[in-house]
Amino acid sequence: MKYKKIAAILTAATIFISTTTVAFAETPFTDIEKNWAKTHIISVNEKGLMNGTTSDKFSPDTAVNKYSAIISIARMMGIANMDLSEITAKHKELLDKYKVPDYAQKETAFCLEKGIIQGEIEMDKFGAQSQATKLDVCVYLGRAFGVQLDTSKPPVTLSYKDALAIPSMYKIYVDHMIKIGVVDSKGDAEGLFRPDTPVTRAMFAKMLDLASAEYVATTVSTEPPVVSVPSENTQTPPEDEENIDTPINNTDNGTKTTAKDKGIIDTITYTRNAQPKILLENESKNLVEYTLPADLIKENVIINGQLSDIYSLRPGLYIEIEVISGKIEKISTVDMTKRVNIQAIVKQVDPLNSLMFVDVYDAEDGTAIEKKVFMRDAKIGDMSFNLLSMDALSPGQSINLIGIEDMEGIKAQTVILNQ
Repeated sequence: MKYKKIAAILTAATIFISTTTVAFAETPFTDIEKNWAKTHIISVNEKGLMNGTTSDKFSPDTAVNKYSAIISIARMMGIANMDLSEITAKHKELLDKYKVPDYAQKETAFCLEKGIIQGEIEMDKFGAQSQATKLDVCVYLGRAFGVQLDTSKPPVTLSYKDALAIPSMYKIYVDHMIKIGVVDSKGDAEGLFRPDTPVTRAMFAKMLDLASAEYVATTVSTEPPVVSVPSENTQTPPEDEENIDTPINNTDNGTKTTAKDKGIIDTITYTRNAQPKILLENESKNLVEYTLPADLIKENVIINGQLSDIYSLRPGLYIEIEVISGKIEKISTVDMTKRVNIQAIVKQVDPLNSLMFVDVYDAEDGTAIEKKVFMRDAKIGDMSFNLLSMDALSPGQSINLIGIEDMEGIKAQTVILNQ
């Protein structure tokens, strides 16, 4: 703990001294003179957090890749003052398995160790050409700040028009970035967050510059902060109204009780000093936390009918579990896909991310159920069989929707506009 404080102080001092010189520094790059993020670019360069793509070019409009993002975040956390040889050796097998480039190995190992990258689940999404999205950067920075889910609080509510496109388990990180001023709570000019938009180096420089200033002020704390999720109702609900269940425990006579539960994986948490945990939204819509033994044998982990391991689990899977005293003994996925042919009303269209949100009305009681629709492979047409683009879709339109529905939403195959 003492070392952590020393490293944090050295990091803070380095960033602070660098920050005080920014106002007097000349532009080190020839391609940022008229760029909107010029001051942030100079700042992160002076702090030693980002370099140019060449000696005199920054390439502000080029998308930042994931390795570059985590390298900069690791620098923000003070790796210059750390010996990472043991950590790198510890994660060498995983680094080699995913062909992590030499220039990013120690930073990747550090981020794996600190939980900024969560094991094989997320390493599988990395690559030399993989671009970091706006949501990726918020998640990595949030984890660097030690943001954790507080299950005793109501879920985070974001005001973006496309908030539904942000997975629930990542909203805590976006919310923290809003709180420290890294992202705008109102979104862009259209009120959108655009989570899947690749982040340019200029955009990342701004986010990193603002985050690093906050990190200096908070990093010396000995324990990571736990996010208190804001609620629209300031009153604390009575215990019997809270949306959190207590995991099945032992019976009074000391014998172990086996129970079953079923639902959607909301969050999987991996930490260095504790067993992995799953936050499950069960069929009663309650959030229940279970311990997931890291050594659970493959015969007891069944994914899509195949023997697997816990690191192949991911948020959004619909699972059935057998539990003893709050600890998962067996886990298997449940196939929830079905073919749909329904009539719906368009609620929101997001052509950039090939998404649409629709209301589907229950024929019996007339209530509307919102559905997320993935449009990437969909064919769109009208009643006259004219092929159309997503630009032809707008809120309020009546459509016929054919596709495959699972727990994530509907993967549209055909969309017909009703005239």
